[in-house]
Amino acid sequence: MLDNVIVIPYRNRKTHWEYFLKNTVPLIENKLPNSKIVVVEQNEGNLFNRGAVLNIAFAEFKSKTKYYITNDIDINPTEKCIEQYFFPEVPDNTVKGIYTSHCNTLGGIIKISDILIHKINGFPNNIWGWGCEDKALQNRSEYYNIKKETNMTNNKQHPEYLQRFDDVNDRERVNVSKNNQIHYDQFKRLTAEQKLHTIQESGITNIKYKILEKKEVHPIVEWLKVELSE
Repeated sequence: MLDNVIVIPYRNRKTHWEYFLKNTVPLIENKLPNSKIVVVEQNEGNLFNRGAVLNIAFAEFKSKTKYYITNDIDINPTEKCIEQYFFPEVPDNTVKGIYTSHCNTLGGIIKISDILIHKINGFPNNIWGWGCEDKALQNRSEYYNIKKETNMTNNKQHPEYLQRFDDVNDRERVNVSKNNQIHYDQFKRLTAEQKLHTIQESGITNIKYKILEKKEVHPIVEWLKVELSE
């Protein structure tokens, strides 16, 4: 069994990936033994769906790793970050926000056990376009009373821990208002029974996808190109 699977959701970020491969992959290889990096690339066609892309990795590696670390492609941890934040064990019933939003969500870099991510059924599969999958994951964690331990938030600069690319203007924002309404406003007004139904009806257990290509691009890096079904 692996200790960690680092999952990178990906589409059309070649420059970011080249930097990550050259600078970050060697650090992870050195500092996180018995770990694998999995890049999940969504093919063209539908709007990008970060949550569903991550769910594919959770489904493919179920019971094959102790922990998952989600890592957006434009965030590159330094050696200091990896030593201090990646390596320690995460306490039971805790998700670690290694570098996440100050808005009480679980995006960016988080570390969560295989057991917990499957308990909460991962992310919803129906968040197409930019935004809110990190809030949806926070909602699910809170429903199951999972504790959140935050190390860093993205409202501050952390150059000694992270090298970040400036955000690029390719985010598909057509559904932002709808996604905000569902996951920030509507979910909190649901009954406990309705919340459970919402969590169970969309997530890892029922994601629909096809693996178009699987390849090894580095001794510790597996690349999956996938097609998502709506």
